[in-house]
Amino acid sequence: MQRPLTDTAKVVAAIAVVAIHATSTAETRFAAQHNYISLDFIGVALNQWARFSVPLFLYLSAYGLAKSTKEFASGFWTNYAQFLKKRLATILLPYFFFSAVPIAMEIHSYGENTPFGQLWNSIATKLLTGTADYHLYFLVILLQCYLLFPLLLQISRKFPVVFRSFTWISFILVVTLLYRGTSEWVLSRFGLSNPGWHASFAIYWLPYFCLGILHVQGDPSALLRKSIATAHQNGSENTPAMEIHSYWTLQRFAFFCLVLFTLLLVILDYNRASWQGIPVDYYNHFSRPSVVLYTLAVLWFLHSFSVGMFTKENAVSRLAPLTFTVYLLHPHILRVVNNYIPYIPSIAGWILVTITTFVLVYFLHRITNWFIDKENKPVKMAAHFLQRSLGLR
Repeated sequence: MQRPLTDTAKVVAAIAVVAIHATSTAETRFAAQHNYISLDFIGVALNQWARFSVPLFLYLSAYGLAKSTKEFASGFWTNYAQFLKKRLATILLPYFFFSAVPIAMEIHSYGENTPFGQLWNSIATKLLTGTADYHLYFLVILLQCYLLFPLLLQISRKFPVVFRSFTWISFILVVTLLYRGTSEWVLSRFGLSNPGWHASFAIYWLPYFCLGILHVQGDPSALLRKSIATAHQNGSENTPAMEIHSYWTLQRFAFFCLVLFTLLLVILDYNRASWQGIPVDYYNHFSRPSVVLYTLAVLWFLHSFSVGMFTKENAVSRLAPLTFTVYLLHPHILRVVNNYIPYIPSIAGWILVTITTFVLVYFLHRITNWFIDKENKPVKMAAHFLQRSLGLR
């Protein structure tokens, strides 16, 4: 996939993540009333549409890293240390920065007689699982995936068949053994139970990350792009490459239909679970079989755009560097909107929070850059630190 396409996908994924959080109240109300002719049901449909977002973020992270990482010429462990030195700070600094306020509020809420061990255990658990705030679990997942990335990339390059098999087998194992909806049925036959690992454990998300690495090793459209470019250079109008291009257009339409079909499965799956009285968080997990199929359809649909479209920079691409900070900041904007406009429809709240967050992040980026350009060294250092802490660099 070309950079403009992945940038556009990041922006769409960021908007979708905001949709998930902004429509959570609509999910709860719909589960209680099941009113299909309502804004709540539209909010549910929007929420389920957005379920591809977090897996897509992980996929794009791995895809971008694998595409930009060269061979380990200096030796695996040397490159591994250099990779961690360069990448971990981009996650750890924002993670601790955005965890600080909720943890400080928790410390303040404890009484003077609270045992130190109890307080420390609570804080440590929140930091390890990313539960200081409800969206920070993604950074814990990303951190674990980054720790594994050099090893996964090395395996994918030296043993591509093994890595491909591992990727697809891991999808099957996560869906059948780790997703509670299916694992309870499968494991119970062997007298076993679901391990109940926290959602921030990377094992649930590793298949998407591995798939991003896998697709760099064998981008399904790379050879086609080269063939079409060669045909254009030769001035040929009727070439096998052009026929392949037509075929690819047809394939793009087929994948779009597959996305719609799998999205329908996701919504029907959600509806069935809601009628059974299953708690919302239980069946909103990203390892849900229908969500996995839907996400895979979205990924293949994106790859079908690799030829002939999204090959030049566009306005949306300029927003891509802001998406990580949008992810980190949007819950705080959403809280303000919910507190001061409590009766706003969830869809309107989603639009308002999305626009407000992107605008705020854009101005934060411009303001910090302005301070970085100053000659005052302490000011430059403070601006750099703020940018790193907000995930703007």
